[in-house]
Amino acid sequence: MRGFRLPGSLLVRVYGVGIAQIVLVAWVLIAARDYVADIPSRQSMGRYAAFLTSDWALNLEQPEALQAELDRVGRQFDTQVVIRSADGRLLAGNVSPAFEPLAPEALQQLWGERVLVEGTPPRIFVALPNTGPARAYAIMLLPPPPRPSINVALLTSLVLGCIAITSLAFARTLVVPLQQLAKVARTFGAGSLEVRTGLHRRDELGQVAEAFDEMAERLTQLLRSQRELLANISHELYTPLARIRVALELAAEGDGSQAHESLAGIAADLSELERLLADVLSAARLGDAAGSLPGATPPLRRERVEARELIDRAAARFRATWPGHPLELIVEAPLPALEADPVLLRRALDNLLDNAGKYSEPGTSVRLGAVMREEGLQLEVKDEGIGIDSRDMPHLFTPFFRGDRSRTRATGGVGLGLALARRIVSAHGGSLTLESQRGIGTRVRIQLPASRSSAQMRA
Repeated sequence: MRGFRLPGSLLVRVYGVGIAQIVLVAWVLIAARDYVADIPSRQSMGRYAAFLTSDWALNLEQPEALQAELDRVGRQFDTQVVIRSADGRLLAGNVSPAFEPLAPEALQQLWGERVLVEGTPPRIFVALPNTGPARAYAIMLLPPPPRPSINVALLTSLVLGCIAITSLAFARTLVVPLQQLAKVARTFGAGSLEVRTGLHRRDELGQVAEAFDEMAERLTQLLRSQRELLANISHELYTPLARIRVALELAAEGDGSQAHESLAGIAADLSELERLLADVLSAARLGDAAGSLPGATPPLRRERVEARELIDRAAARFRATWPGHPLELIVEAPLPALEADPVLLRRALDNLLDNAGKYSEPGTSVRLGAVMREEGLQLEVKDEGIGIDSRDMPHLFTPFFRGDRSRTRATGGVGLGLALARRIVSAHGGSLTLESQRGIGTRVRIQLPASRSSAQMRA
């Protein structure tokens, strides 16, 4: 039947392979034992027969004494012996009928080798005497070796049964965790994001389970962030759009003064919408470019940027946006020039200053500092605001994360400011660090590399 496949089970396969290997090894060992053990047994029988017949040549001329010796050997060792002369004449024996004499060709071989072992069961031919001219030869048939007291078949069955049980246990140690992993993967794929493997092992299966749990946790956080993004953006878009609608309705009523005031409000709301959309697009741009290939960086439109000009523009925008917060500008000249994307870099600095304004009480000051270091330009934004809870610190740079879920419009946002700032700074080869204490304030430091020309001039 086309396309038909037998159901595969790793447990059956592993167990079957183990049993097949056991049977193969047992068969090889038995075959090798019968083959290898046969050679030393024949050699030992030949040496034993040669030792036993060493004194018989002295009694070849005394038939009575020779017959008595053969009878004794028959009684004590259960060995059948016939002695014939070189011409085949029977000299003595303890078995009836007596063994047939050797053929002339076999007799010539015996005279050369002195001891022959032939046939199954083996017959032993020994020349008498063992050294010098031979005058006779002995034909001996030794008794079969005693059977073992334990049934070999039963012992073999017990051994194979024990190995089969251990093989089954070994197969289950592999298969059960894999089955659990497959079950958890299907459950997670069906939408149960909280499910985890729960496997804690110190082998490769444990590493796979740990990697799966880490992947599931990251995917869960990503999906939750996306849901929060939709909820936050919906809220952030709805409020300015509602204000714009109200302003337009007031303007439509024909009051000139109200219309003029409404236009100013509409312009502010549109600026807020533009900034929100710009943040979302920048996050998508930076995230897609940085995640496309390992080590990739977003495409920056680099140009020579004067640090002082960048700081002055950021300070002017902050003063215009947050008139209730005095801005303390601390700049230590000279400042280096930067090879940077001015739009992205300005957005990162604006986001940090906006956060300082949002999370500070009106009237508190915000400090913006700039100084030239050996590594390049160091920027610092410090506020005297509410600070950040220690529980939120590990998640601050996660896109769309917001520590305070009950923000008002004055402290709104979608949780992209810090994440965008760090990505932008990292894309420029710099670093961003943050320190904060609850109720005291927050300090953010940016370290950016200077342009080559500035670095050469400093050197």
